[in-house]
Amino acid sequence: MLVAVLVFLAASPPDVVCLEPGVCTPVTRVGRAGPADVVRHEERLPARIDPGSPFAGWMTWPRPPEAVRRKVEQRQPVEMRAVIPAARLRLTVAPGLLTEGNEPGVLTFLSADPLAGGSAPPALPDAISGAETLELLTPAQKAEVARWRRAASTWQSRLASEWTAFTRAPRTASVRTKLLDTLGSAPAPPVPEQFLTEAQRTELRRKGHALEGRILVEDLPGDAYRLRVERVPLDQLTEEWNAGLHGLVGRLERVPRPRFRVRPGHRHDEVSFTLDVRSDVDETRVSQVARRLAEVPGLEMDGTQLPPPGL
Repeated sequence: MLVAVLVFLAASPPDVVCLEPGVCTPVTRVGRAGPADVVRHEERLPARIDPGSPFAGWMTWPRPPEAVRRKVEQRQPVEMRAVIPAARLRLTVAPGLLTEGNEPGVLTFLSADPLAGGSAPPALPDAISGAETLELLTPAQKAEVARWRRAASTWQSRLASEWTAFTRAPRTASVRTKLLDTLGSAPAPPVPEQFLTEAQRTELRRKGHALEGRILVEDLPGDAYRLRVERVPLDQLTEEWNAGLHGLVGRLERVPRPRFRVRPGHRHDEVSFTLDVRSDVDETRVSQVARRLAEVPGLEMDGTQLPPPGL
């Protein structure tokens, strides 16, 4: 999903905020609050909105969730989407800007496309939906999915009602705030990485679902680093090592390294580990990682050497 990032365009006047060229709103900068600019924004909304026509408008969200406010202060993009029978709604929050008031809000751009509306309920993440279809979920997981679906259905109905109220009185601050608060409080679906077990993820991969893991690198003092391998299937692990990708090889010495392969029947197995790769020992960093990989059940060296990774 593409996420539109709100930016200040270099060619724009200093008191104009733009989503993209031609989609802008004037503001008055009145100070700062920590890392964010504080602005005054005048609402310029129509008296009524035709539910059958596209809508787009800038408005203040007075009391966003704390997570949204933190992202705004960190100048990170925030976007929320929802589909109701009347329209597809999209709310984008301007990074780095707070609006003035006793309780500083954030500046948002709300758009609605009536041609993209629908009555389909909110969807589960693909991995969990796939596990449900394959009947891999436990009774406890099924109960949690059912609870989320009930909450999501209630939220969707409430959002539809509040959108209708907004189209009738968009200039009423309480109506706007209620719509934005509801749009920003969608029940979070279960997170596949936390919800599904290792055995369930492995079976999903066997059935053709692409479930990749994460390889992260954390710098440590003295040119050392911590390598985190999180729920990575063995075929992904060997591919990235053999190709010289990520922290497995890319930051290591430019020296040859052993090629790894996955033993038959283990391609979809996954592994998680944390390894502190040191630079103050006699063993090279390539060797430290290779030694750890050789300990993973289902992996083995194939007896050949790979050339040093390219610069």
